[in-house]
Amino acid sequence: MKFSVSGLRGRIDEDLTPEVVVRYASAFASLFEAGPMALGRDTRESGPAIVRLVSAAMMWMGHTIHDFGIVPTPVFLRLIRLTRSKGGIMVSASHNPPQWNALKFAFGDRLSREGEVRAIAERLAFPKVAKGRIGKYYDGSSRVYDLYLSTLGDLAHPLKGLRVVVDSQNGATAGWVARLLTDLGAEVLPIRNLYGPLPPDPEPKAERFGEMDTLLKGGRYDVGFGYDPDGDRVLVGLKGIGVLTEEQTTALALYAASRYLDVGEVAVLNYSTSILSEKVLERAGLKVVRYKVGEPNIVERLEEMGGVLGGEGNGGLIYLPFSKGRDGVLAALLVSRLVLEGEVPEEVVRTVPNIGKAKLRMPVEEAIGVFEDVVKGWELDRTDGYYYRRGDNWLHVRPSNTEPVVRVIWEGDSDFYAAVEERLRRI
Repeated sequence: MKFSVSGLRGRIDEDLTPEVVVRYASAFASLFEAGPMALGRDTRESGPAIVRLVSAAMMWMGHTIHDFGIVPTPVFLRLIRLTRSKGGIMVSASHNPPQWNALKFAFGDRLSREGEVRAIAERLAFPKVAKGRIGKYYDGSSRVYDLYLSTLGDLAHPLKGLRVVVDSQNGATAGWVARLLTDLGAEVLPIRNLYGPLPPDPEPKAERFGEMDTLLKGGRYDVGFGYDPDGDRVLVGLKGIGVLTEEQTTALALYAASRYLDVGEVAVLNYSTSILSEKVLERAGLKVVRYKVGEPNIVERLEEMGGVLGGEGNGGLIYLPFSKGRDGVLAALLVSRLVLEGEVPEEVVRTVPNIGKAKLRMPVEEAIGVFEDVVKGWELDRTDGYYYRRGDNWLHVRPSNTEPVVRVIWEGDSDFYAAVEERLRRI
């Protein structure tokens, strides 16, 4: 089980037990005065049971529960803002396999930060009792789509003439993204658009979207969107090219945001995001700042700096005026307009970042020792694990927020890339 800024994650057949769910939900709910709280979930089989446990725990604290039902996480955060809820819990383990689930804790319309994670942990040791009254429960799932659609404003750009394929992997974007793009006038082919079951490995990678890739390369559709189970991350595909990488998707979404939105003067990327996104933003006139991995960290840094635009190279676009987290639904709206208007930049389409990723089961300090000779004398930033950089070459080694592993991510020229790979082969 893992508890971090990414929430409480675990396997439902091992450590994410009913007792654990109730303890953490109660600890979270006890941090707020009684009031309106939101609930949402993705399509995992364990979702309905966990939502019932969570809602009961929060009602026991006197909160009034507004259950949005199956919604993408970015939609969940936006609905919290629109309904003026104090916060809430999104039941979703994002890209983890189906046997996993998680509680994502929202404080207001954003996900929890490090200090709030510590506050929840401190409350676990102090059992709470009812505050004199039991809260109420409301099922708002039938009304949330219309509420969301009615507040899009200029983002509801007409898409008549655009041909789109959407693969939801039977996750939370099923019934949302294809419907939204259709309502805006696009011709949409939905794939895996049911409420479950999820595939064995729903990590949004190009190889997971083979049918969409074939359709796009065949020229029948102009653009495609492939989602992870909770819709905060997306992969974009283009006509005649097929599915792009995560890093290309992030760069394309950031480019689209810079064209159609008021993005200010500064943007924040995490340390593990490709140089491609950095260059796209700089050419749009923004100063780029690097910060910790994890959307709550990016959101916090943006707020500190007065910025509004950020991203993570896993296919995550962040635009604070709309929703305070990675937003694969917003990315689809922006990129769809970009494609319809024929404004997709060649630089992004033709540049496949030379980026590598690995997971190690060893202490992070021991992992660093593997690469010491490769990055000797490089600039080092210890804000989030170990981030080494020299020019456009970089290496990031850090403990994962979502899995019990150390993540190694690197990008650069062929010599550097090969040197890192060779050290990995040794172990």
